[in-house]
Amino acid sequence: MHRQYSMAKKLPAAVLVLCLIFGLLSWALLAGNASNLSQKTLQEKGDLTINQLVELIRGPLFTRDTISIQVALQKVTEDPVILNASVYDVGGQFVAQSKKNTSQTAIASQFSREIAVQDTQAGRLVIDVDRQPIDQRFNQVVINWLLLWTLFTLLSTYGCHRYTEPLSRRLRQLTNRLPGSSDTLGDEVAALEMRLQPLLSKSSEEDVAETDYYCSLITATIKNRQRLEGQLNRQNLAQLFEKIDYCTLRTLELYGGQRIEGGDGRINFYIRSTQVSKQHLLICLMAVYSLQQLLERLSEELGIDLEICWALSSSALPSAPLFRHHEGLDKLKTATASLASELETGAIAIQSSEFDIEQLSSIARFLPFRDNCFILQGFPEGRHLLLEKQIQHLVSICL
Repeated sequence: MHRQYSMAKKLPAAVLVLCLIFGLLSWALLAGNASNLSQKTLQEKGDLTINQLVELIRGPLFTRDTISIQVALQKVTEDPVILNASVYDVGGQFVAQSKKNTSQTAIASQFSREIAVQDTQAGRLVIDVDRQPIDQRFNQVVINWLLLWTLFTLLSTYGCHRYTEPLSRRLRQLTNRLPGSSDTLGDEVAALEMRLQPLLSKSSEEDVAETDYYCSLITATIKNRQRLEGQLNRQNLAQLFEKIDYCTLRTLELYGGQRIEGGDGRINFYIRSTQVSKQHLLICLMAVYSLQQLLERLSEELGIDLEICWALSSSALPSAPLFRHHEGLDKLKTATASLASELETGAIAIQSSEFDIEQLSSIARFLPFRDNCFILQGFPEGRHLLLEKQIQHLVSICL
């Protein structure tokens, strides 16, 4: 399995790689164009200079006016890029020359042109042009662009790092508040998707495939319902049940559950999965435990004793036809109601024919109650700490 890195590392690295690829391709293109422009400028400079000089020395060369030729040559070498200008007669004999001292960095490019007078060859003109200043001028453009690209790359990478670091931290905080394994991947988005996967439900019935779902129905039975009706007036009792309903809905939003119609003194909701798994049962138990702790704190806040027991029963239910689905839910309601009548206040019981107590010990601690039925004793320390974070989150919202 390939290693997954944090977003705070991957995004800046991706920006850096893209900038490097862009810089390499742009440098190759810019350097090639600069070289072509430099060669073209050198050629134009050499052709222009030698053509002008030919016109100046054609007459003096025909009349053998060496002084005029020398003056013309000296004048043309006053140009910083013209290193040498020499004139030879038709026989190749040296006539005149103007040459300046060249530096070690000078790079001479030679241009020559035949001198003709009335269609008769009179001699040959040779000049040396220093291409180093021309190359330097175009190379400076490339260097300036490289400096600008380096600055842009550094600022882009640093800015991406400064942006993704808090984003990565916020995603990790959100992930750690969701139920699931405390072992998270390096990629924050992958870790968040892994935590959310058991909680996701279909957005509408149209998207539900005609297949069986592993459905767990939870029934919370308020054992002292009649005593509460005698202790509280109608308004206070209504406010209490409104609070209980609100706490239940907020908890189900967190764990992906759905509320269904309950009975007298009962709260029913279910959580479903596409397959039978201990992970699914763990999510259900975490939802029940979180809601139990939330309602206990509500009871303490209101100063009202709530005697509630919790029963969980699971079965594979078809999504279609609809009457078979509701028929299966009714059977689960009957099973949980029967189990709840045997439970003591505060007990959380799970009824499972798919897993025995040893198999379930990997997700939580249980005590046997009866055949295929177990009482929840607690969670491992790491998961308990995660649950406390969830409960604190729910308390801040509901209470």
